[in-house]
Amino acid sequence: MQHGATSDVGVGRGQLKPADGDIVREQAVLFRLTDRLYRANGLGEIYDAALDAICDALCSSRAAILRFDSHGVMSFVAWRSISEKYREAVNGHTPWTCNEHDAEPIFVEDIRLSGESRQLIETVLGEEIEALAFIPLASSRELIGKFMVYYPAPHRFGDRERELALTIARQLGFAIERERAETSATRLSALVESSDDAIIATDMAGIVTDWNSGA
Repeated sequence: MQHGATSDVGVGRGQLKPADGDIVREQAVLFRLTDRLYRANGLGEIYDAALDAICDALCSSRAAILRFDSHGVMSFVAWRSISEKYREAVNGHTPWTCNEHDAEPIFVEDIRLSGESRQLIETVLGEEIEALAFIPLASSRELIGKFMVYYPAPHRFGDRERELALTIARQLGFAIERERAETSATRLSALVESSDDAIIATDMAGIVTDWNSGA
């Protein structure tokens, strides 16, 4: 499989126009995702909302979210119907590095034709997966992970599915970045407030706008 580029292997690319009912369903999925991400309290709820949207929008019961850890290893952080044995076998596998920019999604429509190693193909088939997609997750500054969606048979990824996958990835990336920023701000606030030293904040005119208990 060529890394960093879209891979269309297997059964070709779909061009069918979605039916009105499909469009309504997809819009409902995205609306629910947006609402749940807005209301989410912590990464666990963010991941749950995203996995529900991935499975509903892309018509699969199996999906996963992976993040780069502090050592740059791509690791599972949330999943649906993926065995521990499989997670351990493919943990760390990624088509991109953590410092890569403009990562492109990869759609594998038949794992047997992917060009990957025989060992990896057998591992994937052993999990009863025959088609899968790698969708990059990015913050405003960097690649932070990916989400995966899996199918039990060769699967043709239509244009609409690809667009939906990227839309979900963008929303998930934004939500993760927002949660990370809020967590950092909360930690900084706690450190400042617990400090015995006097700490004050001023505006551009030099007027004091905030202070901690040591001030």
